[in-house]
Amino acid sequence: MTPRLSLLPGLLALLAACAAPSAPPAAQAGPARPAGGHGREAFMGSYDVNRDGVVTRAEYDSVRRQRFEAADKNHDGVLTEEEYVAEFEGRLKQQYFDTGRQPDQAYENSIRQAHVRFALLDRNRDGVLSRDEEQAIMDKTFAEQDTNHDGQVDANDPLPQPRNAGS
Repeated sequence: MTPRLSLLPGLLALLAACAAPSAPPAAQAGPARPAGGHGREAFMGSYDVNRDGVVTRAEYDSVRRQRFEAADKNHDGVLTEEEYVAEFEGRLKQQYFDTGRQPDQAYENSIRQAHVRFALLDRNRDGVLSRDEEQAIMDKTFAEQDTNHDGQVDANDPLPQPRNAGS
């Protein structure tokens, strides 16, 4: 076999693997990768690790801590804006890849929004997101989703009211 033809079996196997349908998100182990969103579907997709229709506080905290630690590239215990946005962008890129989409205007808008979000989360305006600031947003976000206050988020929780309701 010539060197060029010897690559053909590997290339064909790679193409076949790429073309093979993957398991639907509900059957995959671990959280799906919605990069963001504030709705119940995004919350459940992001944090229901075992896909049982329930997000426990332990599941939620575990995913959030893993994301924080993965983003903290220099291991100093805080996230710079660059680290925060890079972690989000990695999840967004994966989401686009998984759905066969190319980055578009919505992608660019999401990246811009990640910078805005960082500024909001950095409550003391010191240029980094501390573990305390992360914990505060974790507590607030989980409480907003756990509307029946039973310590977990599932179909028994009425949907949260929009943040500007009553204004």
